[in-house]
Amino acid sequence: MKGIELAARFSYITNSLEYCGPKEASRQIEEYILKKDNEKYLRKSLSRFEGMYPYLKAIADKNGKDPFDYDVVEAYWIGNSLLDSFNDADIKKLILSLIQRGLPKSIGNKLTEELPSGFKPHHSFNVFYVGVGRITGSVETTLKNMNKCRINYGKVVNFKKNKILIKTKNIIKKNDKYSFSKDELRTISFIPKLIKNIKKNDFVAVHWDFALVKLTSKQIKNIDKYTEETLKIMNGLL
Repeated sequence: MKGIELAARFSYITNSLEYCGPKEASRQIEEYILKKDNEKYLRKSLSRFEGMYPYLKAIADKNGKDPFDYDVVEAYWIGNSLLDSFNDADIKKLILSLIQRGLPKSIGNKLTEELPSGFKPHHSFNVFYVGVGRITGSVETTLKNMNKCRINYGKVVNFKKNKILIKTKNIIKKNDKYSFSKDELRTISFIPKLIKNIKKNDFVAVHWDFALVKLTSKQIKNIDKYTEETLKIMNGLL
């Protein structure tokens, strides 16, 4: 799979819900996944995603890569070692770039002034520290929406038509600290033509209650690793 397809898969549901990116992107994403014939136009559309693209650009620039290289896209959405060279100055610069994409200046300036040390430009940082919905103003910044927006994963228990039953965990907040819930069952959506050959015991990535792609064991570990690192820093602020 190319990096542009991975970026497209993770962006599809937010665009379909009209939370992020240009209106034509979800149609282009479907066409690309099925036919692989409109990469030039899809790249242009994905570059207009208010939240995603500044992160891809920052990760690419830091590591001498293209924003749509596979490992760059994977670093942001899932997590990998490309994130590990970032320092606090890099993160402040990234937050300022988000202001250019719609993050209110008052919020962006406060985030940079109060920035604790150690964050990486992982999607969980955007969800929990920058705040889900704050760049585009499309959704409320609530714990419920944080759980929907963060990249989660689940083990497939059963599926039927366009629904999958998965075993997964939520993030809960108790005594002003974030932690993970016990395993629970949840029904999510998927489009069979976009994510094929799903079977029981597969692990799928989940974004806004929508299955995006099947995951390897290494990718699962990286989602856990970088999400837990973000939450550990967040808990130090609460």
